[in-house]
Amino acid sequence: MGAGLTVLVLRAGPSGEVVTNTTAAGAGVEQGGIGDVIDGFPDGLITVTRSDGQSLELLVWPVRGEPIVRTIPVGVSRPPDPVEFDLSGRSIASLLPVPDQDSGVLYAGIPQDAAIIATDVTGYAWHDTGPSQLAYTTFVDDELQIWAVHQGNGVPELVTRAVGIDGRVEAWGDWGFAVQDDARASIVLFTAAGEIKDTKIGRILDSVGTGWLAVDNQGVGLLSAGGGVRMLPAAIPSEGVLAGRFSDDGQRLALLTAEGIHVMPIEGSGPSLQSDGRPGVPQLAWSSDGRFVAYPASRGIWVVDTRNSETMEVLANRTFTGLEMLPIGE
Repeated sequence: MGAGLTVLVLRAGPSGEVVTNTTAAGAGVEQGGIGDVIDGFPDGLITVTRSDGQSLELLVWPVRGEPIVRTIPVGVSRPPDPVEFDLSGRSIASLLPVPDQDSGVLYAGIPQDAAIIATDVTGYAWHDTGPSQLAYTTFVDDELQIWAVHQGNGVPELVTRAVGIDGRVEAWGDWGFAVQDDARASIVLFTAAGEIKDTKIGRILDSVGTGWLAVDNQGVGLLSAGGGVRMLPAAIPSEGVLAGRFSDDGQRLALLTAEGIHVMPIEGSGPSLQSDGRPGVPQLAWSSDGRFVAYPASRGIWVVDTRNSETMEVLANRTFTGLEMLPIGE
């Protein structure tokens, strides 16, 4: 399989920020594994790609060896909604919209065996530390319901019911659940047992197992599961943030905008990194060693090396709707 490769050379900017200049590095055909194309890449890359504009395929690109492609039986959507991988990269979930409804049909499970989990679903979230654990919300008769599936295609368990909340679950961990209330532009925090703990204005971007959430509220900040808030240095206007993702160790946060990504430290005053590769589907994935961040382009995938300040576009002949890292040691 061919993979066009473009390198963006980064230079130091004002206040320690790293900015990008773009230079072409050839448009030849790349062969072999992703580790042969990107020096030092530690993981396999597991992705979902549109094969013909409608149906979906799973593409696994190992560190060494050619990509492997398999069909995914998750129905057809025009265009497909993003496909989210669980923490391990071995299970997927996707919410297929239903015409003229605010809810959809939730598919989840091992890619080749993905099945319908529930209907009338408003949103879902993979557990931030436990593989194959999926939470989702339904909204029936003006009542929000939070459900949890603890193993793959297991039986959903009703966690709690609530009235006066019109939205969807966006994050889940041992710390509890975070629901985005669309009607009030607010975040409702629930305990793991399903009790309402706090409400804050803002938009959920991501969560980490320690109980911190990245949120967008006139600036990007951290919201604890207990309700405390800490703002981060403003690198970009908060209204421009499309998605956010913590690194696996929780020490850095990648923010995706319409222009590219910003990577900033959570603690300390280390430099932030900025890449100007324009995104496609708003998703982010970190490598297991915290060195690389990847996200879909309109065609292909951008891979940002945070160590040597280079950005590469790979698999530029495909359109992607989901991606995750697949550590080779797992």
